[in-house]
Amino acid sequence: MNTKKSVVSVVKVGQDVEAAVREAIQMAGGLEDLISSKSRVLIKPNIASRDRSGTGKVTDARVTEAVTKIVQRQKPARIVIGEGSAVGFDFPDLQDTMMALEESGTKAVAEKLGVPVVDLNRDSHREVEVPGALVMKTVKIARTVLESDVIVSVPVMKTHIRSAVTLSLKNMKGVMPGGEKRKSHHLGLELAIADLNSVVKPHFAVVDGLVGMEGLWEYPDDCVRMGVVGASRDPVALDSVFARVMGVEVREVMHLQYCQSRGLGIADPERIDAVGAPVAEIRHPFRRAFEVVKSRYPGLAILGEKACTGCTNEFISTLIYIRLAQQVDRLNGLTVVLGEAPEAFSGEKAVVIGKCARKLEGRFPFVPGCPPRVDEITQKVCEACEIDVQLVFQKREELHRAISGKIMKNSV
Repeated sequence: MNTKKSVVSVVKVGQDVEAAVREAIQMAGGLEDLISSKSRVLIKPNIASRDRSGTGKVTDARVTEAVTKIVQRQKPARIVIGEGSAVGFDFPDLQDTMMALEESGTKAVAEKLGVPVVDLNRDSHREVEVPGALVMKTVKIARTVLESDVIVSVPVMKTHIRSAVTLSLKNMKGVMPGGEKRKSHHLGLELAIADLNSVVKPHFAVVDGLVGMEGLWEYPDDCVRMGVVGASRDPVALDSVFARVMGVEVREVMHLQYCQSRGLGIADPERIDAVGAPVAEIRHPFRRAFEVVKSRYPGLAILGEKACTGCTNEFISTLIYIRLAQQVDRLNGLTVVLGEAPEAFSGEKAVVIGKCARKLEGRFPFVPGCPPRVDEITQKVCEACEIDVQLVFQKREELHRAISGKIMKNSV
């Protein structure tokens, strides 16, 4: 029987974020024997969308900066900060990775430290075979990632509508181009996460738990201010511990079970040595996405089998705008279909969203695209529910101006 335990550190953060990150890394075994003068290191934060640090949606730039400084002390041959924004946030000149890196403050950190940033969506890619694949026999991965000797995953702590949690393992989805990200949803996201990590598993992981996100990731309603960071050489164990911190049982997170069964790490809490702040002491149950949908939109039904983040995120934006316009009651009786359309579906009031659900086109109002644009989704939903779409767009603009004003104020 294997009695070896993986070590996961959990550290409360005071005024000095860098000191807390340094303590967490050292408690988890440090980087000294992982990184040599010949190492090519990739630091992979979670900057999937255009959001500011501190919102809980993206890895806080202060954590990325701390990790980068600690890696620099090892004097490796190369350090790169790399990310490939999520589906729906990967359009050049509209909303892409570089814009997301800039808005989060990550690009400024990289420039200050003299470290290059790479848009992994735009990087050249190579198709890699997945030995013993569960669902993805091959996967396209960015060249920069494949040429890295050491990968450090730096996710932010969030629950997720499809995979229960998104931490260091799911964070690796950013190394694939947009088409591969979509494929992972169609084939089975949790299985695909295990396949992906079997070929590009992080060598070390540091979790940003300064501010996390629950529910639908609406800012500021779904922010959870935790004030912790964590680290481990075993990303499976790290995700297991921080799932429990968020009140999610490990057995509920299927990609952790798949990764453990493939020998990629330890998910079993009995075989993990959590050091530092006790998990029971900092545990704070996060609300699940569908729990929040039911409470905020009680008359709305969502069928989202195999829906990817592209359609899901754009639709959630529509819901936010409708709520700001105080028109939630008009959603009563509406069914929205995302992702793979069900074989048998009937409804008096429905909207079908995205290419994957196209077989229902003609029967119900349909929004094409992969992913569709949020304005088109909003238009169709408003038409189906007899909502004044101009009022909704007005509230959207007011929200965007308010957010822009906060960003400008914080940058002064």
